Amino acid sequence: NLTLHDWLTVFAFMDTHLDTSQGAVVKHFKSCHDGALIFTQSTLSWKVHDHKKLEAHINEFPNALSSKQPWIVTWPNID
Repeated sequence: NLTLHDWLTVFAFMDTHLDTSQGAVVKHFKSCHDGALIFTQSTLSWKVHDHKKLEAHINEFPNALSSKQPWIVTWPNID
């Protein structure tokens, strides 16, 4: 499972390589020599759909970059 920081790295790559297909993005990160990121095209598609929501969460909670998914607080009066 990738962290939110990993997904931001993927999104930044996609923003600078606009003509690259999602399949090619998956292959690129799978073959990185300095720490491969393993995910499927299907997962990438879902994460791209939630891109703005993930960025908003990270902007609100910067320490969430090492998390694998946003935390949902159901009882805010309990830590």
